[in-house]
Amino acid sequence: MGSASLKTCCANPVDLKPQTLSPNNRIIGYDLARAVALLGMLLVNFSLLLGNGSSDPTWVDYLIEMIKGRAAATFVVLAGVGLSLLTKSVYLNKDRAAIKAKRITLLKRSLFLLGIGLFNFVLSPVSDILHFYAVYIAIGACLLTLSNRSLAILALATIAIRPLVMTGFDFVKDWDFNTVADAGIGNLLGIIGHFLFNGCFPVIPWMAFVMVGMWIGRRDLSDHYLRKKILLIGIGTVAFSESVSRVFIHVSSWAQLDPKGLLPWFGIAAGDPTPLCMLSAMGTALAIIGFVMILADRCGNTSWISPFISVGQATLSLYVAHIIVGTLFLKVIETREMDLLFFPIWGTIVFYTSALLFSYYWTKRFRRGPLELLMRRFLVFHGPTKIPPQDVTGGKDFPILAG
Repeated sequence: MGSASLKTCCANPVDLKPQTLSPNNRIIGYDLARAVALLGMLLVNFSLLLGNGSSDPTWVDYLIEMIKGRAAATFVVLAGVGLSLLTKSVYLNKDRAAIKAKRITLLKRSLFLLGIGLFNFVLSPVSDILHFYAVYIAIGACLLTLSNRSLAILALATIAIRPLVMTGFDFVKDWDFNTVADAGIGNLLGIIGHFLFNGCFPVIPWMAFVMVGMWIGRRDLSDHYLRKKILLIGIGTVAFSESVSRVFIHVSSWAQLDPKGLLPWFGIAAGDPTPLCMLSAMGTALAIIGFVMILADRCGNTSWISPFISVGQATLSLYVAHIIVGTLFLKVIETREMDLLFFPIWGTIVFYTSALLFSYYWTKRFRRGPLELLMRRFLVFHGPTKIPPQDVTGGKDFPILAG
């Protein structure tokens, strides 16, 4: 990602003006972005659940390979956005007591997501992202008061340090690439490695997505120029990283160069968090956010977009639901030895259509998804930290997965 572009905006203190809101005081563009990211994750995860159990045509495999990692990266960037939206007042006021209270709230949310994530981790052969989210949030709570410039530098450093870790640690030795499931975490060292750099969404370097999201969350995306700039930066970052990777890999002969020396720096492959892969996924996330912000501004009051916004408000519940439904369906087809042609496509269509209908009518009555409601009650029950009844930035529901 272009550091110059980040630094140009980082010179300004922070832009946290009211943005395009729904009647419930939510920034609907971010809800819409989560709905788009969920669609991508459904397609990828339904494919991974089958592993080699489906003989899909090449174009389906290519589509999934292109989306893999990018949808998850968009979710993680949006998690960083949520951190900034929730803590904007304490960042501006530098109130130590308020900062401490916000950090306690974030740690409680982290604990809640960790519990659900571990449930998913045990249930499904596909790696769960929620227990990584829990760690991202806990670390993000420590970064609330960092300046924009510090966030940008730390994000780039987190990406750059990854190849150094890769040269001294075989981070894929316990992976099952048919399911992208995590293994080898039966001891304390394995658990630490799993969260830091050996899991499917490791802190190093995935925490960079959170920090970039925190940077975006401090900007005023009601500014039409800034929205377009975010979109163009995203597209440019994808084009740059993909082009550099192709030039170095295809121009250089693999017979003359050691792949182990080249790949950590210039390779781009799903599930392989190299610097260029990270930049490409980050650019995709920025492009999606910039585009849907423009779309939400132009179409936010139209009836067709409302169900998608509702999906974005209940993504935590829907994410867990798709893991449960997908895993149960996998058990059924395993017993019958079925070959489900195009299952990732039609499975995604069926589930996402159901999600649109469910979320639209559910949020009309409850305004939050089932697990989102449960998380809110968990926070109220555990400890004195109160959740503000209104937050003009949309942070009242904490837009991390759930919005």
